[in-house]
Amino acid sequence: MCGRFTLHTEKELLAERFEVSLDGVESLAPRYNIAPAQAILTVHMEDNAARAEMMHWGLVPAWAKDRSKLPKMINARIETAASKPSYRSSFRRQRCLILADGFYEWQAPALPTQGKTPYWISLESGQPFAMAGLWAEWRPPNEPDAEPLRSCSILTTQANPLLVSIHERMPVILRPEAEKPWLDPALDGQAEALSALLEPIPPKAFRSSAVSKRVNSTRNNGPELIQPSDDPSLGFT
Repeated sequence: MCGRFTLHTEKELLAERFEVSLDGVESLAPRYNIAPAQAILTVHMEDNAARAEMMHWGLVPAWAKDRSKLPKMINARIETAASKPSYRSSFRRQRCLILADGFYEWQAPALPTQGKTPYWISLESGQPFAMAGLWAEWRPPNEPDAEPLRSCSILTTQANPLLVSIHERMPVILRPEAEKPWLDPALDGQAEALSALLEPIPPKAFRSSAVSKRVNSTRNNGPELIQPSDDPSLGFT
């Protein structure tokens, strides 16, 4: 799964890398501990143009009657996203990029008495990347004039050989050449062609390091969270 990630790349570099304007996007301060239910930076197609927008992390399907009773749909498995009722409509026609420059996974301990060890995982190049995402727009039932909630979920896949010792799942990180096709409305409804775009990037493109358990608390948000730690058991708050 993917339950935390980072985005601290400068705004100008993000705009250039993903060829999108970020002028109207707020809340782009460096973030080192992005968590579910927070607003996250996405890129999707609107009026035949790529648009950057902050969306709620945790997809709320358009058909939901009471969002408070939904599970936290922060991740969607690529094995079932095209057919599962919660995600299939978004897979067909509401796809997005979720921008990041690293993500966290927690490695299970060797002994039950030990806590999980957090790892920060990024590209060897240090460059930002796009996770494959799905989005939806929801309004409270019987409130047609209410402000819509736009929300999203990160697609996940089996971990690659480099990362499988840390966790069995990982986010789908799109190859740069697959980013624009993933958003392309011309592929709406073409499940096979869309699935082909989710081919993972090579394991050698990644790097990982154990980090402090300070990341376990969403109250913590600073560059020290991604620094390699010789003793990741330190720092619970």
